Amino acid sequence: MKVFLKYVLRSMTEKKGRFFLLIIAISISMALLVASTGMIDIILDSIVAPQLESYENKDIVINSTDKSSYFYSDEGLNTKGLDEKSISKELYLPGSMADKAGTDEETMLTVIVRGREKAYINQKIITEGDLKNFDGESCIISERTADKRNLKLNDTIKAVIGGATKSFKIRAISGTAGVFYSDSKDSFTVIVPYEYLSKDLGAEGKYNLILADSGEKTIKEGIDTFNAGNKMFTAEKLFDEDMVKDQTASFKALLYVMLIVVVVMSSIIIYSSFKLIITERLSTIGAFLSQGATVGKVKFILYLESFTYGVFGALLGNGLGIAALYVINRMISPLKEYGIYGIVVIEPAYIIIGTVFAIVLSIISASLPVRKISKLQVKDIILNDVRITKAIGWKKFIIGIIMLAGSLAAYLIFKEELKGFSAIVLVVSLSGLIFAYPKLIDLISGYFYRLFRGKSKNVIYAINNLRTSKILLGNISLIIISLTSIITIASLGASMINVVTEAYTKLVFDVEIDNISTVRENAEESTTDYLVRELNKMGIEDEEINRLSFQQGELRNETDLKVPVSVMGINPDTYVEYNRYLQLDKAEYKKYLDNLGQDEDGVIITTVLSKKTGKRTGDNVEVTCNGLKQTLKVAGVVDGKLFNNGYFILVKLDTLKEFFAVPFANTITFNTDKDIDKVMKDLKPVLREVGAKAITREEMCEKNLEANEMLVNALSIFSYMAIIIAGLGIVNNVSISFLQRKKEFAVLASVGMENTGRTKIIFFESIASVTWAMLLTIIYSFFGLRLISIMTKSIGFDMDIVLDGASLPLIYAISLGIVLIATVPVYFRSRKLSIIQELKYE
Repeated sequence: MKVFLKYVLRSMTEKKGRFFLLIIAISISMALLVASTGMIDIILDSIVAPQLESYENKDIVINSTDKSSYFYSDEGLNTKGLDEKSISKELYLPGSMADKAGTDEETMLTVIVRGREKAYINQKIITEGDLKNFDGESCIISERTADKRNLKLNDTIKAVIGGATKSFKIRAISGTAGVFYSDSKDSFTVIVPYEYLSKDLGAEGKYNLILADSGEKTIKEGIDTFNAGNKMFTAEKLFDEDMVKDQTASFKALLYVMLIVVVVMSSIIIYSSFKLIITERLSTIGAFLSQGATVGKVKFILYLESFTYGVFGALLGNGLGIAALYVINRMISPLKEYGIYGIVVIEPAYIIIGTVFAIVLSIISASLPVRKISKLQVKDIILNDVRITKAIGWKKFIIGIIMLAGSLAAYLIFKEELKGFSAIVLVVSLSGLIFAYPKLIDLISGYFYRLFRGKSKNVIYAINNLRTSKILLGNISLIIISLTSIITIASLGASMINVVTEAYTKLVFDVEIDNISTVRENAEESTTDYLVRELNKMGIEDEEINRLSFQQGELRNETDLKVPVSVMGINPDTYVEYNRYLQLDKAEYKKYLDNLGQDEDGVIITTVLSKKTGKRTGDNVEVTCNGLKQTLKVAGVVDGKLFNNGYFILVKLDTLKEFFAVPFANTITFNTDKDIDKVMKDLKPVLREVGAKAITREEMCEKNLEANEMLVNALSIFSYMAIIIAGLGIVNNVSISFLQRKKEFAVLASVGMENTGRTKIIFFESIASVTWAMLLTIIYSFFGLRLISIMTKSIGFDMDIVLDGASLPLIYAISLGIVLIATVPVYFRSRKLSIIQELKYE
């Protein structure tokens, strides 16, 4: 065994270029697998970890079942099941503060206001000041906020709380930990005295956030014990990781789809590389056999070599994958600008799965060329007289046509039922194309060969080589797979932009005002009414104004499945005209809006949510919003398309008020024929007074386009990997083709063909390969993108992906450039061709 391994290692490192080619192909596939597997955990940690820290790592949140108010008393709270020492109570609400007030750059910063009694304040992390004078209009801020805003002890800051401007004197500065952990340039936390805030809001003795840790062995046991002992309160996990994972499931599915593409290309490279290895070592294999070695022993040595490649690929792939996870972590860490990054936990399972994957990938991909040794005659192997079959048969063509026809039939007949199975149909149809195209090229190239024969020797010879060389046809297979990936990503990005543009062009408004506080229930005039009155003064009529309320919540079904949703409070009479994108004026939806208007407990859900929860029109569904749980009746199910990714529900504004203690709208949209820039400028002092924010439709569209571009850029990484692997594979295939045709080139040279002639043939072959691959991929994409659209819809991206014609010229140019670069090494090898050496036995 030691002798075999020593021979294998020496053989592997003889050809250093191929050695690195195979190692890179295997390691890239493995690194992407490791990165894809660990990425979701990193995304999850980047979302949950900062929030947990901000809530001082408490596990459980306590809500009141009293639906009459946003604030509730803790009277009658049975703490059984909780760790009493861990309980904290506070008033928690969002506020705002004007930054660069009175200038063209004025913006509204988010201020998280936490009203706490001294007993619930962590005094150990206070670095300046103390709590001796912490009463009245006082506050505590973090060191990070003090440095950023150039503030110090006893300075005064103004913040808008509950729609009213308040001034606070800084009595203490805390370390940036606990509730201050997530402070940033756009958002920060202040702690104010509970006694002051509760009196100001008319909520003495009440809270809206009670947190605790479990007093039992597990969080679930603590929650169950608490809920069993309380009727006026309910406990649940502060952050449900399963809900966050559910939100990222569609993105994860796309990553794995792209991973499959890269793995297939890596397999082709390993397959073709071992064909090259066997071709180059025929003399050595013949020597082994002449000395009594069996074919099985030779195959064992080659399998051992593929295993060793897998081990080396695993070592490099693990390193690349882990490095990728650290890079991803640094890219998405929400506090990276302050040098704060999440902890990357490398699970042993990542390493084990990746290593096994790399070895299995290498062995399976090498098995087909290795197994073909059994079909060779020992005499031919010893004499190095192995004939290369040039005829392109009809068998694979017929199989390919059947696969394509079957895929097309499945699409036409079962289009609505395919869903996730569309991925299988996609693989079958693409495989059918790979099987069928060689004969198609053979037939068409044969026609051109006969048509142009004798007119351009180099071009004609290149055309003929392409139709007879299975290695060159293998290049086309690699290019087709990589082009399919690249065109899909480009079309996906273009389609996303079109969908976002369509959604916002069909939202009928010019300006949206949000972040309107709704907590001052006893105010003589609500903040929303005040803003509407100010808009009226600016010449904007009531009929141009639409009131909305956007809240965060969740749906539950009988199995206690929790689905996070955006709860949208609407006026059914005006919302149809505001949101033309949802097409709620369709006949089938009109009755749903009528039901919503008539039922106080009505709710309209989307098709995505209907599938998630199993709820239909007329069913009851539990909705949690504003900390309150209520059972509502499904008034209808509508297609949410990509509006809020389909994760939203519609209820009346009155329903929000009656069932969820949201007294009035927190968002206003309006249309105007006045100059938008002047309107926005006139709005600034009004918004500054109540702490609201305004954005134009164009600005909102740009922000969403940027978010979609981030997703497309993330997926583009796989396309770049596909291009790299395709380029490596083409170098390998061109090398094999040259080895197999050295005698042919020698014969041509012997009858007068110069080096430039051979160079032209090689480059014409490359150009023809890319051109054929591009044409075949474009034709196939019209069908393939339809299947991908069904697949993306099944995982949460409900949109039709249309071929992006504008990107095709650039894709073709880049692909051609890569392939031409790949032929350069062969060009230099062809110049060293020895005519005598190649023809001495002929």
